[in-house]
Amino acid sequence: MDLRRFITLKTVVEEGSFVRAANKLCCTQSTVTFHIQQLEQEFSLQLFEKIGRRMCLTESGKKLMPHVHELTRVMASIRQAAQQNSEPEGELRVATGETLLAYKMPQVLQRFKEKAPRVRLSLQSLNCYVIRDALLNDEVDLGVFYRVGNDEALTCNAIGEQTLALVASPALLGADFTRTDQHLPLSFVINEPQCIFRQLFESQLRARRITLENTIELWSIESIKQCVAANLGVSFLPRFTVTRELQDGTLVELPFSDPPLSITALCAHHAGKVVSPAMRVFMTCVEECCAAGK
Repeated sequence: MDLRRFITLKTVVEEGSFVRAANKLCCTQSTVTFHIQQLEQEFSLQLFEKIGRRMCLTESGKKLMPHVHELTRVMASIRQAAQQNSEPEGELRVATGETLLAYKMPQVLQRFKEKAPRVRLSLQSLNCYVIRDALLNDEVDLGVFYRVGNDEALTCNAIGEQTLALVASPALLGADFTRTDQHLPLSFVINEPQCIFRQLFESQLRARRITLENTIELWSIESIKQCVAANLGVSFLPRFTVTRELQDGTLVELPFSDPPLSITALCAHHAGKVVSPAMRVFMTCVEECCAAGK
């Protein structure tokens, strides 16, 4: 059994076509086709069907993929174990939450580049739930994100409790979110529904039976802050993202919870994954930078 064929299969699934898989693997399209045909003959099943211009897995192929992911993860772990004492190199896939990427990660990335210049870093900004699932599916090597539960299969290193703040423009300084059973004619300016601090805020509103006028969804934290400063509504954000605005008076903090609600930031990887030299260096950089920033 040629293990390269499974790598080819995984790459075709990830890239969506034989041509793009061949480009990524630096081989010819005929080589990719040959590998897939050999697997189909060996297992007596059809792996792909063409739908439009995209190669899609058949039901039989979908059932095979969890085992293929496990096999390629084991192969990568063996390769990493053989390189434990070598200088970090190769590719490191990291996913992080948007607020952490914008405010916590620049120093980490700078230090990592200095310590591991030969590593090709692939960096994605994703939702925390997506990051957790990507770690479980071996789609990324490391995740820097907020704890969202169901992480028993992950090895997690806490990198700090982050308090949350309800912020508004100075014009809304008198808004009262501590009184129950009321409707406030204000907008909630925040990002997508699976945002962990959005979920905490909305859960508190439900418990207090407080309703707001509407929700304005934006992806960028900077855009959210600009809208709140322009008196378009309130937002509920990690305090470290609004420290400057609170200090210069652009935003004010409204009373909401005593003690303040908080979320846990993590640096995590799959518990079954062998920690490569590149992963170890990156985790050290995260720990050093976040400890220094507390």
